[in-house]
Amino acid sequence: MEVQVPRHHSQNFSQSLVIGAAAKEILRSLLEASQYKVYPFGYESSLSSLKMHIWDNHIRESNEVERVRSMPDYVVSTEKGLKLVEVKFRKRSDHNGQPGVYLKNKDLNRYRLYWTESVIALISPFGNRFFCQEVNNLIPGSGEAKWFAYDEFQSLAEVYPTTHDKLKAFGVAVDKLGTLWDEQKE
Repeated sequence: MEVQVPRHHSQNFSQSLVIGAAAKEILRSLLEASQYKVYPFGYESSLSSLKMHIWDNHIRESNEVERVRSMPDYVVSTEKGLKLVEVKFRKRSDHNGQPGVYLKNKDLNRYRLYWTESVIALISPFGNRFFCQEVNNLIPGSGEAKWFAYDEFQSLAEVYPTTHDKLKAFGVAVDKLGTLWDEQKE
């Protein structure tokens, strides 16, 4: 299947989309290999035709449009219930010698407004590579993006325990994705 990239996307933006999609697939595969049920939820996957309709028809910004645009990527089912999971891939960005990542304040504000019960699954070529944190625990800053230390996140295995013995194997894919990210930025 050939994917058509809309004309309005730059090459870097398109590469970022591919890297983001790959990160989502890595997480989905890890969770499913660990016996969790994963259901596409975000508008990129389950509502892609609505996404294109919103873009192509220049649908006026509204609470409904913002809510659809900020839908978490997955619903993950466990014996404890359902969790909404938004996946983010970020490279390491040190701040005062401490390792961490930047997250966009606009995104955090939208998730906190429309999807307060969701979790951010952070995938990053650092440490055990899979981190997560509840959206309400990630307080946005005042600028375009806010830096968060890795230790402000839990290991994915703390939230999804059966992933623990598979993190290393799936971490190899995260490292390769990080290499693609580096090549994109050059």
